Amino acid sequence: MAQATRLDRAASATHLDRVDGDRIGRVAKNAANVALMPIAAARRVLPAKGGLPLYAGLGVLGVAEVIEWPVAVGVGVGYAVLRRGGVMAPPSETRKV
Repeated sequence: MAQATRLDRAASATHLDRVDGDRIGRVAKNAANVALMPIAAARRVLPAKGGLPLYAGLGVLGVAEVIEWPVAVGVGVGYAVLRRGGVMAPPSETRKV
């Protein structure tokens, strides 16, 4: 009887470890998704495909007061305008190169 009880405890402990391991995996995956959510949102909002490093760099320079924040905003807006419809925009049906 005592032997059967020990085996039952060992089997249930192994099952609980597996359940906890699965739960930890899901929690870790969800935490990674939440941590990457701001980056994904920024990539959807920013007009330039490769603009994220530029905007991040301008933000860092503005926060560190290497350049004044209005200058950083102006450069970022100017870059966005040029990428969206200016000389840096890809050719379209209406605008041929």
